[in-house]
Amino acid sequence: MKKIVIYYFSGTGNTELVANMFKDKLSQKECYVKMVPIEDVLNKNLKIEVDHYDLIGIGSPVIGYGAPNLVKEFISFFPKGKGQKVFVFRTAGGVHSINFNASKSIIKSMTRAGYDVLHERVFAISSNWVVRHKDNVVKQLYLATDKKVGFMCNELLRGERRIYKITTALKVRMSFISGIASLIFRFIGKDYKVSKACTQCGFCIRNCPSENIHMRNGNVKFKLNCSCCMRCLYSCPEKAISFKLFKFFRVAGDYNIKKITNQSADCNEVIINEAPPFFNNYIQNDNF
Repeated sequence: MKKIVIYYFSGTGNTELVANMFKDKLSQKECYVKMVPIEDVLNKNLKIEVDHYDLIGIGSPVIGYGAPNLVKEFISFFPKGKGQKVFVFRTAGGVHSINFNASKSIIKSMTRAGYDVLHERVFAISSNWVVRHKDNVVKQLYLATDKKVGFMCNELLRGERRIYKITTALKVRMSFISGIASLIFRFIGKDYKVSKACTQCGFCIRNCPSENIHMRNGNVKFKLNCSCCMRCLYSCPEKAISFKLFKFFRVAGDYNIKKITNQSADCNEVIINEAPPFFNNYIQNDNF
């Protein structure tokens, strides 16, 4: 029986959904799978276990065309490797070559630490940034992702390698953009504002994966260690948190990915001109 550990970070639920797809499909193939939220490792000082596993998975959303600051911090704490096999999966609002560089910093750090990263893949279920996908589009992306995860699990168990190849020009450009975004997003909490609807319930404080929120003089305040996952914004019971300047970051309406994916949706209902550009290729091409 293969033993697999999956470390994952999920801001608003997309990556958690995919991580559970991996767990379900690998378990069906008689693998032992342990799931560990990355924020628990960092905030509860859990040990990063690698020695007794045949495969190590790392999952997170693509934020600012790169890895969230919280995930970068987690990677820096990995113990020295001994050639253990690693796979990386990311979730994004869309699958496009501009996101194929998003895991390179993770792969580079893990390789330097002595691990063998053999597989990476970007999955798309929904977008909680800027442009909201329609619910029926999300449902079809979810079903396609579930199928793709099954294929990836088969490839992993066969030891097949899959690493995105990108041009040097694209790598340099996207690495520069993601580096700038990483610096900016660390301070993005300062652009949050809290309305009078806030009841000081403390949910956002307890729920922040970066421990970036605190209470001061009876008011919710944000520090300088944001990962820009927007969990606080979408999960506030009173909808009291919003942006001051970057209002366009938030998609319209509520964002509850589990509620959307649990709804029934007919593929025929998807109107092509309302679907994102990558939709057809993602749905029809299992290798995309």
